[in-house]
Amino acid sequence: MNSTRWVTQNFNLASPSRTESNQWLQEAVKNITGDVLSIGSMEDKDGAGYTYREYFLSADSYTTSDISGKVDLILDVRDMPTVPDGRYNCLFICGVLEHVDNLDKAMKEINRILAPGGTIIAGVPFRQPIHSAPQDFWRFTRYALEYLFRDYEIQEIKEIDASEENFPVAYWIKVIK
Repeated sequence: MNSTRWVTQNFNLASPSRTESNQWLQEAVKNITGDVLSIGSMEDKDGAGYTYREYFLSADSYTTSDISGKVDLILDVRDMPTVPDGRYNCLFICGVLEHVDNLDKAMKEINRILAPGGTIIAGVPFRQPIHSAPQDFWRFTRYALEYLFRDYEIQEIKEIDASEENFPVAYWIKVIK
């Protein structure tokens, strides 16, 4: 199946910001290979009628995780002792980091389970309402992302819906360990 075709067909079901986000994500992950761990997957929905799993067409495996629910692994990003060091080639982290009270612990665990040369694709909000309260702690700027991922090679930081100068809806970042 042509991945561009299937995603584009349903983009009219989503908001313009979601459409822009999904289009960027589809391009950013098209060459991701190896084992992918989706952290904070919930139902793995992309907001346009598909699952994020469907974006990772070149991956060998795609494992969902969250702190609870119907996922492959029950994990807390701050402490993942059941995941071996360097286990995953790619970590997909969408709409999670704003809900983590201890980002330092989470970043240490993320770094620990990512294989050398591995990729992180992370999406974070900026101009979004409070959600999942009271577990909604942060909004991220480009500079916060540069700081959080300072030990990685930043491939791209993408602003989503930058129609208002210096006030995007969200950011995506792609980094290499």
